[in-house]
Amino acid sequence: MATVPAQSPATLEARLLIGWMDHDTAVNYLTRNCIADPPYSAQSAEHLWEDYHNRCLALPDREAAAPVRLPMTPQEDHHATRFMAFIRSLGPNPVADVIKVELMGLVVHQLYVVTSLSEGYTHRVRDDGCLHEALPLAPRPPAPISTRVTVNGLHSAADIDIPHAECAFLPDPTGQFFSVQQFQSYISVMRGPGVGSERLMLKAGYHRSFARAVSMMPAATLPTAVVAIERNTFGGPPNQLLGAGLTVQTTGLRPTGRRPALFSDFFDENFFIRVNLRRKRYQLQVRSTWVEIDA
Repeated sequence: MATVPAQSPATLEARLLIGWMDHDTAVNYLTRNCIADPPYSAQSAEHLWEDYHNRCLALPDREAAAPVRLPMTPQEDHHATRFMAFIRSLGPNPVADVIKVELMGLVVHQLYVVTSLSEGYTHRVRDDGCLHEALPLAPRPPAPISTRVTVNGLHSAADIDIPHAECAFLPDPTGQFFSVQQFQSYISVMRGPGVGSERLMLKAGYHRSFARAVSMMPAATLPTAVVAIERNTFGGPPNQLLGAGLTVQTTGLRPTGRRPALFSDFFDENFFIRVNLRRKRYQLQVRSTWVEIDA
């Protein structure tokens, strides 16, 4: 079995719930995105996936009922009110309310946590600092971008270097002008169906949630956080594309199935593996092509 080498400037440490991936996704992820010694081969990656996948399939049914909504302190309630006022000031948004829940019982769709990134949040999510990290009260600072444009007759292309993955090339409200826009940064959950009861899925804020859990353990065996709950619901098809190109294929292992991945699995040595990921940079690639279409 390949071993994880010491972290280097070219890598990021991560925890991966490989057993909940489908076969092809797991093999491609290990062989293309992870650095190990010796490097993962298709065969060694397959054997590793098969081991953890069988562990997931052997789990007893998980009800994974939505965690009970916990009472908020006066400070948390005041912060929640301010956050809702802020998010509404930005215009249409998916946030319905703010709730306080235990993190470990949330189902997850993102099957990795980059612990190297999460460590940067650890000292900021202790005690009351978690409120501002989980539910910021101001927009993110403008993202520094660098754009290169090429024009070839009626065809044009723009390569836009962005600082992180939470950016997109989107239209303004009129639909006439496009620009690089950052997604707002907050921890959010979504409702969805389960086996016999409703579930809550952690939609966004995995690294801050992981840091919050680490900061509260072992004193608190059930770490909590104040998070935004969205109007949207989850429950897509089995092959739904999930975070970073990771998919859940087997019906029973997806977030609505009988053995969903839980946030607590990121802390269970039986289900996560440690990997060193290749560092990535991010780019939006926009292409405009002139075509003639029969009327």
